[in-house]
Amino acid sequence: MQALLVGQYTLERELGRGGMGVVYLARDVRLDRPVAIKVLPRALAADPELRERFLREARTSAQLSHPNIVPIYRADEIDGVAFFTMGFVDGENLAERLRARGPLPPAEAVRVLREAAWALAYAHARGVVHRDVKPENIMIERGSNRAIVTDFGIAQNRLATPLTQGGMVLGSVHYMSPEQAAGDKLDGRSDLYSLGVVGFQILSGRLPFEADEAATVMAQQVTRPAPSLASLAPNLPHGLVAVIDRCLSKSPGDRYPTGEAFADALETALQSAALPAVAGSLAEVVSTDQARAIWLRAAQLQAEATTRLQARYREPVEGDAPAGALPSGGYRLQDVELAASEAGIAAEFVAMAIAERPAGTEVASADLSARQERTLTRMLGTRERSISTSLVIQATPKEVLDAIGRVLTAPPYGLKLRDTVGGHPLDGGVMVFDVSLLRNVIVAFDGVLSMFRYRMTQLEIEQLHVALKRVGTPTSGCEVTVSGDLRRGLRKAWLVDKWVTGVVGLVGAAAGTGLGLTVALGPMAAALAAAGAMVAGGASLAGCRWGYRYALRKGREELEGMLTAVAGNLRAASVFGTPPPGDAHRLSAGSSDPNALLGGP
Repeated sequence: MQALLVGQYTLERELGRGGMGVVYLARDVRLDRPVAIKVLPRALAADPELRERFLREARTSAQLSHPNIVPIYRADEIDGVAFFTMGFVDGENLAERLRARGPLPPAEAVRVLREAAWALAYAHARGVVHRDVKPENIMIERGSNRAIVTDFGIAQNRLATPLTQGGMVLGSVHYMSPEQAAGDKLDGRSDLYSLGVVGFQILSGRLPFEADEAATVMAQQVTRPAPSLASLAPNLPHGLVAVIDRCLSKSPGDRYPTGEAFADALETALQSAALPAVAGSLAEVVSTDQARAIWLRAAQLQAEATTRLQARYREPVEGDAPAGALPSGGYRLQDVELAASEAGIAAEFVAMAIAERPAGTEVASADLSARQERTLTRMLGTRERSISTSLVIQATPKEVLDAIGRVLTAPPYGLKLRDTVGGHPLDGGVMVFDVSLLRNVIVAFDGVLSMFRYRMTQLEIEQLHVALKRVGTPTSGCEVTVSGDLRRGLRKAWLVDKWVTGVVGLVGAAAGTGLGLTVALGPMAAALAAAGAMVAGGASLAGCRWGYRYALRKGREELEGMLTAVAGNLRAASVFGTPPPGDAHRLSAGSSDPNALLGGP
């Protein structure tokens, strides 16, 4: 394929394969953007019907331009190989998310279902019935969490000639509508039935009809009424249960007439449930001062990350973090996140800034004025306001998350998970861990400069933030970033440095005065006192600078050791099957402790 596409696309890796071809991640050479290329191998292209169905997928999808439908850029054939290029969705499909985390919370499930329903409504209005709606064909974009419907491979355009012969049924049996399983004529309400099955599954973790044989499942779809969602998920809001149950009606006339109607019913059901807002969720409202503090801190974090990247690769960096006028009034965190994105600040740094924000309506006391920032930079010799390190671990994000739960919450680190900000850790959310003060006091006499074992005067960290980011394919690697906010200890460092420098300066002045009195009287004694104060104060300031930079270096080394321990735990688990005894903190499934989301084995 690379030889055929040379000068047009550069293939990077395989994303997946199925019955209708292979999908690659590539870069469009001319437009310099990532794309996904779906290829029909020559062996399959020899079948005229398969070839036509493959090209029809491209033609059908190309007619649809919607934010929740993957866009098609080009369909072509080179040297007998048919292919088409489409937008690359950096994320995971709904089936992968369900396997990794189990049933979705009602608010998240409603958001995904609504966006998929809007996409299907748009397609239906243009005469296109998807006919294969299932979790594998709904992608969740990383960062934005936008739901994107894909794979119109067996879609039916009512204006086109059908490809399949009478009685031939295409689609996934567990999600088929009764009329599709029976081979009857379909319209958009068939897709809404399938989407209802998806909703049933992501809310309960089960399918309405399950059997070992596909034919048995199809027969159940046609003849048996679907069980109520309440029978498997009794704690769900009644209004939401009623919406899903209506979608699973046997008669198309009893379902919602359009995707828009389905989406509206979902929203109404969720609002009537009056679910409490979660602190740190995008629905939370923050003040103008809080929003400004988040934007400034996120820009600062991004600037520091750019500096670290520059040091790593020794490449010049152009420009600084963008700045602009800040709006006034109250903001939802979602608006704060969107505004930061428009200003060019990456979502991961916004999530970290939100994670560092204090609870309630208070503005972070760690924020410093511009004058204080300049003074601190001169005194400490560095502009760093956070400590951070990253490591790419060759495992899936879910496996890495499990290992983090085993390692970070166990000795010698003993961190306690406080909360998650910006969503689930596997969706780009940031985990907030408390550093145990009690443990710091207990082992404070071991003489080791360690932010876990000794709360240093100049480097005081109360919380650590951990974020995951998939690297490459879903199974090739996961980048773990752990960071701590240094600003809370900066004021103390400033005061301590001034106090130490002042005291040492006075001692130096006294020594100079004594020397002056010993050698001569009068002006010579005053000059020696001033010189002694300057020398002693300068040496003290240099010592404080060295001590602070030393503390930063030791802190990074410990963070790196912590991530190395996570990677080592995964390697041990791959050999022994379970974490070695005494080397991992076991978390009970179903525990009410927030650490339970870290997924103990």
